Amino acid sequence: MSASLRRLIAPADPIYRLPLHDGWRRMPADDPRLTARLPREVGSLRGDSITAILMPADRDAPLTAPIIERQIRGEKFGTLDALVDEQIAAGASATLGDPAILRHGVRETAGDVEGYVVRYLLATPGTGRRRGVEFIVAFPALPDDKRQVLEALYDGIIVSGSWCVPNGNPLSPPEPSGG
Repeated sequence: MSASLRRLIAPADPIYRLPLHDGWRRMPADDPRLTARLPREVGSLRGDSITAILMPADRDAPLTAPIIERQIRGEKFGTLDALVDEQIAAGASATLGDPAILRHGVRETAGDVEGYVVRYLLATPGTGRRRGVEFIVAFPALPDDKRQVLEALYDGIIVSGSWCVPNGNPLSPPEPSGG
């Protein structure tokens, strides 16, 4: 089946769009200008599943931790439930009280660089929890009080996004079921 025929038969998955703040831009993950801009902490995250990176256009911007967007799929065409269970067992919780956005932060070391990585997991609507999007933010090692401020800021950015159909229109909230 050709790709164009597939698009006509099966609608594209919705996209979770984050608001771009002044001076930020969304760059495709394969943009060659990104290589030098990404912190070393996220070097191991590069791969085929990364679709975009949101970051300040200005290198000297005060908020410089990029947001990495990655598409995920359930194991062996299954659901994301095993991944969600694993993250909850490791301490993940709802982001700012939103149970649709699972958040897990952990200290990580890559070589001689220590940092803190926060992962936000969302199941894509209409996929039966088989596909989702993960946003990843990596901070350098910081004192806890400064790290917590940055985490709260990025939590707010992530929850302020919305699901959109591929042409950019926001999806309507689901209708209540039952009657």
